[in-house]
Amino acid sequence: MNPLVPVEQDSAKIIDIGAVMNAVRRRIIPIAITMAIVLVLTAISYKMATPRYSAEGQVGIERTNEEIVNAQQDQRQQPLTTDSSSVDTEVAQILSPETLGRVVDRLGLAKNPNFVGTDPLDPTTARNNAIGALTGQLSAKRAGTSYAIDVSFSSTDPVLAAKIVNTVMDEYLNRQQLQKRDERNKEIALLSSRIASARGELQGAETEVARFRAATNLVDIQNQSTNAQQSIAVLNQQLADAQAQQAVAEARNTARSASSAGAGSAVTSPVLQQLRTEEAALSAQQASLSERYGDRHPQVIEINEKLRETRRQITSETARVRQSLAAEADVARRRTSSIVSSLGAQKGQLLEGNAASVRLGELERKATTLKGLYEALLERYQQAVARQGTERSAAYIIARAFVPQKPDSPKKIVYGGGGLLAAMLAGAVVLAGLEMAENGFTTRRQVERALGLPVLASIPDLRTLDRNRIKSPTPATISHHLVEHPGSVFSEAYRSIRTALKVGREEQSVKVVAISSALPGEGKTSTSFSLARSSALAGITTVLVDCDLRRQATSRQMEGAIQYGLADLLRGEATLDQVLVRDSASGAFLLPQRPTNGDTAYDLIASSAMQNLVEELRERFDLVILDTAPLLAIADSRAIASMADVALLAVRWRKTPAPAVRLALDHLSMADARIGGILMTMVDLKAQRRAGAGDELRYYDRYSSYYN
Repeated sequence: MNPLVPVEQDSAKIIDIGAVMNAVRRRIIPIAITMAIVLVLTAISYKMATPRYSAEGQVGIERTNEEIVNAQQDQRQQPLTTDSSSVDTEVAQILSPETLGRVVDRLGLAKNPNFVGTDPLDPTTARNNAIGALTGQLSAKRAGTSYAIDVSFSSTDPVLAAKIVNTVMDEYLNRQQLQKRDERNKEIALLSSRIASARGELQGAETEVARFRAATNLVDIQNQSTNAQQSIAVLNQQLADAQAQQAVAEARNTARSASSAGAGSAVTSPVLQQLRTEEAALSAQQASLSERYGDRHPQVIEINEKLRETRRQITSETARVRQSLAAEADVARRRTSSIVSSLGAQKGQLLEGNAASVRLGELERKATTLKGLYEALLERYQQAVARQGTERSAAYIIARAFVPQKPDSPKKIVYGGGGLLAAMLAGAVVLAGLEMAENGFTTRRQVERALGLPVLASIPDLRTLDRNRIKSPTPATISHHLVEHPGSVFSEAYRSIRTALKVGREEQSVKVVAISSALPGEGKTSTSFSLARSSALAGITTVLVDCDLRRQATSRQMEGAIQYGLADLLRGEATLDQVLVRDSASGAFLLPQRPTNGDTAYDLIASSAMQNLVEELRERFDLVILDTAPLLAIADSRAIASMADVALLAVRWRKTPAPAVRLALDHLSMADARIGGILMTMVDLKAQRRAGAGDELRYYDRYSSYYN
């Protein structure tokens, strides 16, 4: 028979929901018990829990700061910032140790045993412990996105819970008011100090202005500056005239200096003009007389003498005129220098006045600034003094806490939901633990996927039948049930085996079947005995050979009726007819083991004599069933399996470990045995009906009417 090919496409699933549900259905009883225990424990803890009462109050944050005494220039009158961070800050102030310490002192919680215990403590430690206990039960949080803060406290005493919440809110408001009062007092003290300092600075600045005015004689800086500017303008005009006159005088003097003795014409005056006229007349007479009388004529000599006298007078007059021009130029220069000097003095005086006015302006500005600062501080001081004693908290109480009438905990819905969740988790843990502890096979599909071999039948456990249940089954009672109830689901399982092997049909190719298991206790002997009886009842000549020399499970069912056994037959001490025993209930033949105390027959089971016996049985019977020992324990079983036409491996439902099954199959392969398939034995019919997805018993309820 060809083994099935493992199916791989479903192996890629991370979580097989169907497999999980099947596991839950299989383990429903332990899961239900576990969940019931958890729920009972939850109910007990609910009954034993101490009732706690939660009182709640609410405070609001002011969005504007209204002052009784209004101050227009006080920036604190502007709208307050009430963003999320500021509200969270107020929450922190409510829960601060300072606020809670005030509550502890006001209510005397440091002496309350519920907060500090019964052990004697010093006052400081008791107060700190009370604050810590109060912190653990007190809650303050923002109400959504509003400017309200919910304050709650949980306690076993409802009256105390309400009292603590109200006291916390009151102390929070009082603390804010005290903080504002302290800030106001500090502000007044600081302003008073700054006013005294500013007053001194202002007096010093004004004194400095007065001293500077007296030192610089700047009575009227603006008028003095105007007079100086007018004087400078007049001097500038005079300087221009003097410079013009100086230029004329210097030009005439320069012209006089530049003229030579013969160029006296450059120097003009009425006297010189007259003398030059006389000189010209005398020169004309002298020329005329010299030409007429000669140079030695007395008239010529007289004329020459007059001409020389005139020329001398011209020279003298020219010298005098020149001296007069030089003196005039010198006077012009001195006048210009005097005007320049006066102009410089006026300019210097103007510059000094300007510098003094700049310094005076600086001193006056300083005094003005100090005066403004002093007036501002004085006004701020007066406003602060006016508002002193009018401080208000920036929060208000929206709702005070009332004494709670119903306990806040324990809550049935919380305990119920938590208990149900814990029960489900515990059930899941139990399910996972049981599934991890179990490494056997549960369904036909699981076996075929893991091993690649077909499952010929799923044989029910007779202890799980709805009717005709067997409480303590043995191989004999199990096979006897098949005889008494041929139409049951148990009998149908063995018909499935015969159908798969084509036993009793013309095309039957399998006549010798070896049935084995990986480990003891897998239902191998019961399966062999029942298959033999089922085949015999169907009219097939069948023989069952007990090949287990050590346990002799099949033969023990017939103890007292065995005279010869398999070992006697293999030794040649008995014939086949002497050893064969006929089952009266079904007509099947049994080849048993005779109880012995020695171990001399152990090597006979894998000998050629055993091979010859198998061939002889093949010729004589239609079906030969070899009941072998477990494969992992006895090596002879592998040899016997190789003598059969096909070997069937009995696997106990949910018990036989998968690694053991794989080792058994490896042993059969190494022994060259032909593996025909797997027999699922001792299947819990009820459990498989609930969760046997992948197995025909999953649908037992639908076709159970076919069985009787």
